[in-house]
Amino acid sequence: MNNLAPAKSFNYLSYRSNALIKSKNHYFKSFLALLSITLLSFSQVSMSAQLPDFVELVEKSQPSVVSISTTVKVRQRNFFSRRPSSGSSRGPSGSGFIISKDGYVITNNHVVEGVDKVFVRLHNGNDLEAEIVGTDAETDIALLKISETNLTPLEIGDIDATKVGSWVVAIGAPFGYEQTVTAGIVSAKSRSVGEQYIPYIQTDVAINPGNSGGPLINMNGKVIGINSKILSTSGGSNGLSFSIPIDLAMDVVGQLKDDGTVVRGYLGVNYQEVSYELAKSFGLKRSRGALINHVAPDSPADKAGLKAGDIVLKINKKAIKNHSELPFVIGRYRPGDSVKMHIVRGRDKLTKKVTIGSRTGEQVAENSAIPKSDKEDWLGAEFKNIPDEIIKRSNIRNGVMVTRVEEGSVADAGIREGDIIQSVQLSSTSNLIEFKRIIESLPESGSVPVLVNRPGSGAQYVILDFNK
Repeated sequence: MNNLAPAKSFNYLSYRSNALIKSKNHYFKSFLALLSITLLSFSQVSMSAQLPDFVELVEKSQPSVVSISTTVKVRQRNFFSRRPSSGSSRGPSGSGFIISKDGYVITNNHVVEGVDKVFVRLHNGNDLEAEIVGTDAETDIALLKISETNLTPLEIGDIDATKVGSWVVAIGAPFGYEQTVTAGIVSAKSRSVGEQYIPYIQTDVAINPGNSGGPLINMNGKVIGINSKILSTSGGSNGLSFSIPIDLAMDVVGQLKDDGTVVRGYLGVNYQEVSYELAKSFGLKRSRGALINHVAPDSPADKAGLKAGDIVLKINKKAIKNHSELPFVIGRYRPGDSVKMHIVRGRDKLTKKVTIGSRTGEQVAENSAIPKSDKEDWLGAEFKNIPDEIIKRSNIRNGVMVTRVEEGSVADAGIREGDIIQSVQLSSTSNLIEFKRIIESLPESGSVPVLVNRPGSGAQYVILDFNK
């Protein structure tokens, strides 16, 4: 009986006239077509509301972007006279942008380094020879000057206000194709990509050879970076592009304008990353800051009372979130500047007043590294006082030397024969007697930070897990 009701209904509908059925099918198809058009229109409106419109930004910015070509001197030999003569050949090329109405232009140092002449092509096609006002290889910045007035400079943006995920645009001359526009987002900030003074902006904007020196522009039409390098296995864009922050660039430009050279602050420390294990051993809730593992004698850091084992968390109001940020921040100060350095020493939080020194060939701060393995064990090594010849050769006076390492113990921590242990759990040791006393005072099990100095390589904190 239950099967009858549906059957009756079905038969009833089938009984209707064919004309009525065709009419209803027609209305139904029309409804579906109208619905599809409505949904498509809604989708297009929705997409247009989400995606940015770059047209106005590009039209405003392009007059400020230039292409750069160079020539280099070459030695030639005249076939008939057999005497060498000098000539010129095409050199590196790149991009740049105008920063003042009276003709100052920024580009990368690697675009103009070692060249004979530099030429700037404006947006209107005019070619002008440029003077190199100054360069700074360590930040890859070059300042040029052209004899032209009433130019349109790009407005300078605020990198601190730029958020990861923000839309950005690059304009340049990749592979010689001038005024090429590409777009993407900011992928990260304060990236360390080799140079200790540049906290790069990472983007996924398509950058290729020829883009070097061109601007990275935010959605307000203001320049926030100078496109400088890419990470690629093919030589072309791979979604990993790096730009020099504009605030750093303008600081360098100001010094090049005034003095023709760049002066950076000097602290006089070696530093390393604060790993999860190290953070835990120092009583920090998370990995942050820069761990000092060596203080140069008579350096600004030494005079201010900084010590190996201090973790730098903040300089004035600038937080040091990652160890690589330490030289970025210190390098921006001038010799004689006074800063407040907020540190963690053991379990205590301290503030040290540091007068920044002048860099004379040394690094602002040096990142050092000693390999370590996953498993770390304290037992299984022999030690002795540092021999006199090592003291004379390396100028390392405090600590004990590792003379033998057995498998499965200190070797698992990356320590090897010839290394010098200078402190255990922030307690400095100057000789073998002190070292043994510190070891005997350790609890039955646990982990401690140990400062290991490898002559010729530098100092590094490692974590030692032990069971006595």
